[in-house]
Amino acid sequence: MRTVSRLTLLAALLTGQLALAQHPDKPGSQDHPLLSRFAGSTIDAYQEITFDQYQLPLGPSIDRQTLGDSLTLEGQVTKIFYLFKEEPKPSLLQLHRSYQDVLAAEEVEILFTCFRESCGLGAQDLISTKASTKRLLNGFMAFGEHAYTAGKVSREGQNIYFGVYLKQERANVAYELHFIEVEAMSRDNITMADINEGMAADGKQAFYGLFFDTGKATLKASAEAELELLAQYLTEHPNQQYFIVGHTDNVGRYQSNQALSQARAESVIAALQDRYQIDVSNLQSVGVGPVSPATANSSQAGRALNRRVELVLR
Repeated sequence: MRTVSRLTLLAALLTGQLALAQHPDKPGSQDHPLLSRFAGSTIDAYQEITFDQYQLPLGPSIDRQTLGDSLTLEGQVTKIFYLFKEEPKPSLLQLHRSYQDVLAAEEVEILFTCFRESCGLGAQDLISTKASTKRLLNGFMAFGEHAYTAGKVSREGQNIYFGVYLKQERANVAYELHFIEVEAMSRDNITMADINEGMAADGKQAFYGLFFDTGKATLKASAEAELELLAQYLTEHPNQQYFIVGHTDNVGRYQSNQALSQARAESVIAALQDRYQIDVSNLQSVGVGPVSPATANSSQAGRALNRRVELVLR
């Protein structure tokens, strides 16, 4: 569930010359493509869970054991803990402002943000609460002064929620970035009857449940049910020729979107052949990027409808 978006490129401004880092990251860890690290920091702890429940704070804590307003989410959860092991280290305010600037430059919905006392009742703030209940990777985050931002971004048929947890205790600075990747469920309950009806009436059928890693052509595990349904339809109609057409919204450069849509169409055909032994000689991949939208791209809902793969009669 990874994207290389304009947000990533802006976030890279925080990263600086990572190749020159003096301390290696924890083995097996990596930055999340949605939002990168601050220059000079090192990944000290990393956790990626394929599916879990996560409580995202959306308001100040009530006390050390109790979050205030929050949102319960389910999906893939990635937690990354960063330390600064070399001088000079940024201040809490510098960290907070830097991430705020990056997020403000993009189409990101900020759900809640706080700085020091506004995060809760003095030292009993929401980051202390998260750390004491082991929702953060490192209990060290419970100490000192804190800042926090929660947000949401919609990319390629999924909602990605994130929490930016920042702390400073005297000269010690650390932070955690949490990402919760939730599938958009509004259009992915397609049935065989839907496919038969669409192909008979319109000569095409849109698939919204063929989810990909964000910004990539890698099919997610959650795409399997709809891929199996597509394979079943093709097995039952072996004598027809089809286009497998990839579509994107209009966010980003046209050339990148067109190439991505082509790669995704090719990925679907490869998966049909490899996983279901479909004869793909009657399938042709086509990537049209944003040039054939299902609706206007002026809203998140519209862009979600435009990100799709279609089966089209040739």
